[in-house]
Amino acid sequence: MLPPVNLVDHGPSFDLRPEHITIAVTVYNRSQFVLGAIRSALEQTLPVKVIVVEDCSPDPRLRDLIVGEFGSRITYLRNPRNRGLFDNWNACLEYCQTPWISILHDDDLLHPWFVASMLELARKSPQQSLYFGRSAIIDERGQHHPAPQVSWPAGWRLIDLVEFADRCFVYFPGQLFRVADARGLGGVRPHSRFTGDWDLWFRLATHGGGAQTATEVSIVRTHDSAERESCRVVRQGWKWALDNMQRKRNLRLLHQRKNISVPFDRAKPLAHAPIPSRVLLNYARKFPAPLLAYNWWLFVHSRPPSVGYAMFQRVIRLLGPGSLRLCSRAWNLPKQA
Repeated sequence: MLPPVNLVDHGPSFDLRPEHITIAVTVYNRSQFVLGAIRSALEQTLPVKVIVVEDCSPDPRLRDLIVGEFGSRITYLRNPRNRGLFDNWNACLEYCQTPWISILHDDDLLHPWFVASMLELARKSPQQSLYFGRSAIIDERGQHHPAPQVSWPAGWRLIDLVEFADRCFVYFPGQLFRVADARGLGGVRPHSRFTGDWDLWFRLATHGGGAQTATEVSIVRTHDSAERESCRVVRQGWKWALDNMQRKRNLRLLHQRKNISVPFDRAKPLAHAPIPSRVLLNYARKFPAPLLAYNWWLFVHSRPPSVGYAMFQRVIRLLGPGSLRLCSRAWNLPKQA
């Protein structure tokens, strides 16, 4: 349960400043990455308060590692019980003592100009509930992929709610949002398996608006970890089903709050984000039958990004969902040898 909101109402002339901001680093069990994440929060060109929220890590050395490295530069907090990924965000909201918060996972990074970029965005577009930037990616091989260039004339944009309902274009790190608004909306859905971030961002944007800068402000790390819930969701075949459930939820909220009616079309996102064939080859052999059929439908309705994808797609469309499972089993035989 989130505590009652006890923050000053700054009114329409509120000027967002560094002292109004907390960066909360959520920590569980990634000692190989966590010091870099915290260091990136502390090394902002405009310093802000930094708290570390540990969700009952099984690593007994974690607290000593972090506090030994950063000392009084951070506030270290440990939940009395494990709350899970998304409910730990609610813990961050409960612990936060400033009007604005940015949540950073323990394996992601902020650029040093993140806070400065958010303050500049807030000056250009005041009184939004959500601000965010763009993210680069570090892949599993450690290769850095910058955020693609965009051509927004003003260098920023207001969030198009119809577009946002259909597609989450906010990578997790590099966001800043108003604590009172998040609390007033009930916080994060604590038991979400996959789309808890998109759900919160969309509710904030429909409630009080959102703005995005074209500046790259953060780096998200992608890796296939056994302990990472998002990776388990992909391996189990749930990702695209959960995405579509969130789309339906967003469209209902859009109609309720803004009286904007948009029909749900589960094939629409496949035009710009086809389901990856490699994911299906790696994991479809273990999908339950309903999820196998669901993902097969999405695959055969995806816009093919390459000739090889299109050829594989034609074969799978002709032979049906069972052929996808057989191909996945054959694909994994060399790994089992």
